[in-house]
Amino acid sequence: MEIIVLEKRRVLKMRVAIIGCGAAGLSSIKQCLDEGIECEAFEQGSKVGGTWNYYDHIDEANILSQHSSMYQGLVTNLPKELMELDGFPYKEQKSSFISQRNVIEYLDDYAKHFGLLSHIKFDHKVEFVDPRQDNKWTINTRNLKNNKLITNIFDGVIVCNGHYYEPIIPSIEGMNYFKDKSSHSHYIKKPDKFKNMKVLVLGGGPSGVDFARIVSQVADKVYFSFRKDEAFGRHSSDKSITKPEVSQIKESTVLFADGSEEEVEFIIYCTGFATTFPFLSKRCKIEVDENWVYPLYKHIINIEHPSMAIISIATRVCPFPLFAIQVRFYLAFLKGLCLISKEEMYDDLLKDRKQRDELGVPKKLAHEIGFFQLEYCQDLENVAQIRGVPPVIGLMFKYHLKKKGRRYNYRVLNDEEFEAFPIPEA
Repeated sequence: MEIIVLEKRRVLKMRVAIIGCGAAGLSSIKQCLDEGIECEAFEQGSKVGGTWNYYDHIDEANILSQHSSMYQGLVTNLPKELMELDGFPYKEQKSSFISQRNVIEYLDDYAKHFGLLSHIKFDHKVEFVDPRQDNKWTINTRNLKNNKLITNIFDGVIVCNGHYYEPIIPSIEGMNYFKDKSSHSHYIKKPDKFKNMKVLVLGGGPSGVDFARIVSQVADKVYFSFRKDEAFGRHSSDKSITKPEVSQIKESTVLFADGSEEEVEFIIYCTGFATTFPFLSKRCKIEVDENWVYPLYKHIINIEHPSMAIISIATRVCPFPLFAIQVRFYLAFLKGLCLISKEEMYDDLLKDRKQRDELGVPKKLAHEIGFFQLEYCQDLENVAQIRGVPPVIGLMFKYHLKKKGRRYNYRVLNDEEFEAFPIPEA
C-alpha cells in the first residue's frame, strides 16, 4: 500500500500559497493563521470578494471586472444565516435574503477584522503552478502593476480561483439567428437595455430565477425557460411566463418543447459556467471532464499531489460555512495528521462515482452535495478528526432546499435548532 501523504513536520515552517481572495480564499487565510501556518494569498484584482464585486461594465483594464459575473439587483438565493464565514456573523438585517452590497461589505469587514489583508498580494495573477520533486510547489505570479514575473516556492497550495467566469452556452438549432441578439448572463450587468422588449431567459438555476425577476421589472414580456430537473426555484409575475425547454430558435421566434412558439427580441443564457484551472501544469494531474474535476478525494484533495487542495468545487451547497471545514480537512493532510493511502483515496472516489452513475447523475453534477451537506461535513470531521460545522447549518439547508426559494426568514437558536418565519407575499 503506497502512502503518499506528507510526513509530519513542524507546522511553523510550513508555507502555503492561496490562489484567489473571494470568500473561499479569505476563509483559507484565516484557517491557516488559526493553525499557525504561514500563508501568502494572490489576488489578481485590487480588492477582496471575487465574484461578489459588482462592476457596471466589463473593463479590459480591470481584470476583476472581467471575472466577476455579478449583476445589478442580485439578492442572495441562500439566507444570510447560511452564508456566514467561520466565527463572524452578519450585521443585523431585516431579511434573511440580502443584497450583493451587503455581502461584499461583509467580506471586507471579515478581512479587516481578522487581519487578513497583510497576507494578500493584490494585482498578482498566478500564471503557473507546478509540483517539485521535493514535494514542494513552484508558483509563478505576475505583478500586474509592473508586469514583473515572480517565482516562489511553497509547501502547499490551496486553489480558490472561483468558477463563475467561463460561460457555457448550449448548442440549440437555429441559435445563429440570434447571434447579435443574445448574451450569456456573465456579460449582462444591468436590465436597462431590455426595457419594453420581449426577452427569453434560458436556464432555471439561481441566476435564471434572478434574471427572470430583474428583467421582468423593465421588459414588456419575459419567457422563463428551464428543464424539469431544474428545480432551484420559480419566478412568476404579470410579465413573466414559464416555459419548458427550447427545442428550436427561428428568425424572430422561439419554439418550445410543448409545441408553443413565441416572438422574442433577445435571449439571455443563464446556463452556467465551465470549471477551469489555466494556471495548473500538466504535472499537477488535475483533469476536468464536463465540470467533473478529478482526481479529488472528498471533493478537496488532489490525490496525486495531496499537498494541493481545491476549495469550493462542491455544488448545491451553502458554501461559506463549508469553506472552513474543507480547509481544515486539507491542513490535517498537510501536517501529516491524516494518514490515508493513495489506494484508499481512489477507492473512495470511485465508490462515489459509481453511486452517482447508478443514480443516473451526469458528470457535470459529479460534485453536487445537495441534501447531504450535513452528512458530508460530518464525514470530513470524522475522517480527519477536525472541528466540524454546527449541525444546524445542514438541517437549515435541507429545510431551505425543500421550500425552494426565498420564502422564509430564519433565526439560529443554537448549534442544532433554528426557526423559520414565512415571508408575507407582496
